[in-house]
This record gives sequence, structure tokens and C-alpha cells, in this order.
Amino acid sequence: MKRKFVQFAALCLSAALFLTVGGGRAAAAPSASGGRIIRVGLHYGTGAMEGLNLQNTVGSGFRFGYYDSSNRFVELGRTAQTAISVVETMNIYYGSYNSYTSYHTALTGSSIAVGEYHLQLPGSYADFAGAQAAASQYPGGFAAYIGGTYYARVGNYTTSAQANAAMASLGVAAELKWTSEYGVSVVATGTNTILFQYDDGNGSTTGLGVEPIQTGSEKCVTLSKGCLYNGGFRFERINGGKLTVANLVGFEDYIEGVVATEMSESWPLEALKAQAVAARSYAISLGTQHGKHHFDICDDVHCQAYTGQTKTGTNTRAAVEQTAGQVALYNGKAAETYYYSSNGGASQSVSVVWGTNQSLYPYLAEVADPYETSLNLDNSWTRTISSSQIISALLSGNNVTPPIVSATVSSYTDAGNPWMFTFTDSAGKSFPVRSGRVYTGLGLPSCRFGFAGSGSGQPDPAPSAPPEDVSINGTVTVNGTLGLYAIDGSGNLTPLGGEVYVITGSGTVPLGQGGGQTTAPAGNWSGSATAVNGSFTFSGRGWGHNIGMSQWGAYAMANQGKTYQEILQFYYTGITVGYV
Repeated sequence: MKRKFVQFAALCLSAALFLTVGGGRAAAAPSASGGRIIRVGLHYGTGAMEGLNLQNTVGSGFRFGYYDSSNRFVELGRTAQTAISVVETMNIYYGSYNSYTSYHTALTGSSIAVGEYHLQLPGSYADFAGAQAAASQYPGGFAAYIGGTYYARVGNYTTSAQANAAMASLGVAAELKWTSEYGVSVVATGTNTILFQYDDGNGSTTGLGVEPIQTGSEKCVTLSKGCLYNGGFRFERINGGKLTVANLVGFEDYIEGVVATEMSESWPLEALKAQAVAARSYAISLGTQHGKHHFDICDDVHCQAYTGQTKTGTNTRAAVEQTAGQVALYNGKAAETYYYSSNGGASQSVSVVWGTNQSLYPYLAEVADPYETSLNLDNSWTRTISSSQIISALLSGNNVTPPIVSATVSSYTDAGNPWMFTFTDSAGKSFPVRSGRVYTGLGLPSCRFGFAGSGSGQPDPAPSAPPEDVSINGTVTVNGTLGLYAIDGSGNLTPLGGEVYVITGSGTVPLGQGGGQTTAPAGNWSGSATAVNGSFTFSGRGWGHNIGMSQWGAYAMANQGKTYQEILQFYYTGITVGYV
């Protein structure tokens, strides 16, 4: 490996970027998240719904309306029904389909059908009460809010012929109506009784809003698809499709739901507090992640896992309350605090995993993790991948002569994670691939891995001289490369490793590895492999992308008496804990 030289003067000028530094908690300030509403996507895209059930567990019925541009609820009507379903306004039928009992268009044989044809009584009304009073004079009557105006409608029929036959016996002039592809109806669950209908006519608003009616001081809780939620819901048929459903909820209630979903209520409080700050920072830093779906953040691991208040308890509530509004800060801004289950012994730099410009995320650097290691977790795994899969996922577009016959971890990071792999084909050609691409391309469980078998890889030889302390401007001392980066002419950062020297006024000084390791952990897996029956078996430890905080590592640190600030500052290089 070529020696890397870093001019001492340049190192001095860039010390703030190069060094892993700690920091205390910022001075207390009012919470920026207080009173804020966040829009959490529950069902969208391929998971959009035809019908969704809502049931009060705390509250006394529901309000109907819409959310304005400031996420404030504007009420249009209400019902005392505590079990309702919101459905597309088309012929839809009640029953069980794909393991969910609600309303589905495919259940045409069901005896409970909500038809798309209605009879509209003459005139319009100034408010919900007027429309409801007029509609209630007829069986199956309901209030509708269509294009910004209240109407009274009667019945629901699956064919126009049925509707016209009913019109003849209605005894009053009426008009046959149906709603547009953007319309939604609210029905009493398990019946074809429509309680309210909403249609803006062209999809120009943000859809129907539904909120539980508050009765007393206790927060309303709504049950939907086995989960309990605070706040309200918005149902929108984007481009006339199925129902996109978002939970509009107070920001701190959302954070509590994330903490309870991502960690166990029984875990140490300091670990839960670290998770609360990380979840809050991540949500704030992301902003609106799902603009095309008209919400901010989703409820699965694409963003952050969230099941509402389903798993919350005393400890998760305390963790959120005791850190209210606090975030991880870097240069005065909320850091993108990625986290994952476990790292198997070391976190990884974002540049290694995703090829991201490290200078944009200096706090997402690799960290050797003795805390998680102390738990002796059963987090080992193996995956067998064929040569053809490797070529397709990692080497397409290269002049590969199949099959791949051997593979090697050609270099490691200071913390012992793989940095580069080299794959060799049957013609003897070699192809280097960054380990992060191997992890993502092959869908491996974590970034700390090698090949099945014992032993370690073949690292570059360590410097012959032991690492020496190097003082920068007499104020900061470094004695290794862990957490240090080289800046190129474009401002890109590259983690320093291997033989690194600093040119000082008195000569060349080796930095060494500063406590890091350059081989895979001995005994866990091998650094090289040859194909067996056309396949390679990868072996590793940990679960997740290894970027940022290990949740099991936070658990271990909390059990050893570390505070949530110490946990966060261990995993996120150079951050402070404070407010934005």
C-alpha cells in the first residue's frame, strides 16, 4: 500500500474536520417541536387502501373535515358512531380479503354493499346540520360535502337502474348522482349506512380529515389495523387512486411512538432517551421525505418504524418527556442520526456503506464498539450467494468471464470492517468493489462481514514504529487515524487508514491506527474464499446498515451507567445535544 502523507499545516487548518471531538449539552431553550404536527404515512403506494376501519378507544365518535395548509383541522360534520370505516366512493363490499376485514371492491358476493349511485335532494345547505336534518327525513339519507357545498343525499345503489327505481318511490324530485374518482364515504363499520360523503371534485384539496371527538382531558386514541394512534387521519385519493392514509399527530407523540416501536419499553431509561433524541433529530433533519404522497415521513424502516401508541408505556413516555425538544446538533443543525439494531463490533462510515460524500456527514464516522461486543449477542449470520447473483448485482457492465472463482477482502477499515472486496473471474481478471456496494447489492444483514470460515484477512503491514502523539497548534493531540479524514481538492473526505504519516517541522511522524484494527475479527469469518458449487457463503455479525447508533450498543452503555448524552456522542462523532 502506498504511504499517505498529510502536510502538517493543512492538518492544522482542517483540524475541526479531522478530529473526533466531544461536546457538552447546549444551553436549554424552548422546544422547537412543541405544538408541531407531523404527517405520518400509514398506507400509501402499493399499500394504499380501498377501505380502512377506525374505532374509538378513548373518545366519543368522530369529526369529519379537512386539514388546512397549516395542518389545522377544519370541521365539516360529526357522528357519535365509535366504529367507522372510510371507503372509496365506488361499488365496494364488506368482508374479509387478504386477511383484513373491511371494505373491498373484489368481494362482489358480499351481502353488504356500499353502492356508488345516490339520489340528491333539491337545493343545497349552509351547514352540516341543515343537510343532515333534510337527509334524515328519508331512509338511508346522509349529508354530503361536494365541491365546497353541503347537499342532502339518499341511499347507495350499485347500479343506476336500482337508483332510478328508488327515485320513483321517493316521493320528491331528486337527481341521480355519483361522486368523482376523488370522493370518499364514511360508513358505519359492518353496514352499508353512509354517515358522510366528501368530494372536492378534482383532487385539489388534501382529502378528508377524520379526528376523534375529545371528551375529557385524556388524549383520544383510535384503533386501526391493530394499532393505537393519537391525533387524526387524512384520507386522500391521489390521482384518483386508492386511499392514501396519513396520521396527523403531535410531534412529541410521534417520537414516543417511534421510541416504543424501535426499542422495548423494558430497556434502560438512558437508552430510551438516546433513542428519543436520535428519532427526533432524524425526523427534523429529513423534513418532508414523502412529498409526492403528501405527507412528511412514513411508518416503516424506510424512515422510522412507528406503530402509534400501541407499545408505549411509562418508560418510553418518560424518555420523551425528559428529552423534550432535544436533538443531536452538528454545526447548529439537527444531524441525520441514522441508527440500526446491532453492528457486530463496529459502526461504519456513511461513505463506506453508501458512497456518500463524508464531508457532508462527518458525524457518521466509524466507531469501534466494545459496548455492544460486551453483550455477546447472538447476531451472527450467513448468506450463500451464487456467482451469477454477484455478477448481476455488482459487476454488470464489466467485462466479466463467468463464473467468479474467488473473492477476497482486499482492505479493512481501522475498526475491522471490510473496506474493499476483490472478485476474480475464470479468466483471472479482478474487480474491486466497495464493501458498501456488496452489502446493499447482495442484501446482506449488516456491514461487518467476510466469508464463512475462521481466520482473518490479509491487512497491509502496520508501521514499524509505534504510533506517536502529534500535537496540532499545541492544543489538540492525535495518535492514530481513527476518525481522521483526508480532504482532496474537491472537498471530498476519505477515511485515513493503513500507513499514514504527518510531515512536521522535525520530520515524518507515523500516525498508526490509533487503536483500530486492520483485519477481520479473528475466528468469526475469513477474508478470502473460493467458489463452492458456483457460490460463496458470506458470514458476519450484526443487523442493519451500521451507520450511527447501535440500539443494542446503547442498551449496553446505559447498563454500564452511561448517560444518553454520552451514548449519542459516542456513536455520532462531534455532535452536541441541544435544541434547534
